[in-house]
Amino acid sequence: MDPLIRMKEARLKGLIPDDVYDLVVKRFPMAVEGINRIEKASGIRYPTAYVDPAIVISSPNPNSYEFGILFARTIPVFFDDKFHVVIQISAPLIAYGLKGTIHAILAHEFLHFLELTRK
Repeated sequence: MDPLIRMKEARLKGLIPDDVYDLVVKRFPMAVEGINRIEKASGIRYPTAYVDPAIVISSPNPNSYEFGILFARTIPVFFDDKFHVVIQISAPLIAYGLKGTIHAILAHEFLHFLELTRK
């Protein structure tokens, strides 16, 4: 799977500006480096990951002003009658995040992956 396919589709549809797309593509190797570090340290292959052009905003109560921003999330899915885990990474994290922050968030999502797959 091309981890930037959703970005490419959004660009073709005119949903994201070219400069933002270019910035994500330019900075994406930082995410790859983080994934490689996690795999090397753990000896475990990182799950499928992709960059989504959107960012997720969550709220425990739609009538409140409380909300959280999810820069990445771990999504359990069933495909071909098998359990899989996919890591969704937001384009704003890749475009504007510090390298250490990107790596820390990738490691955090990896821990969710481990928790989901150990059961």
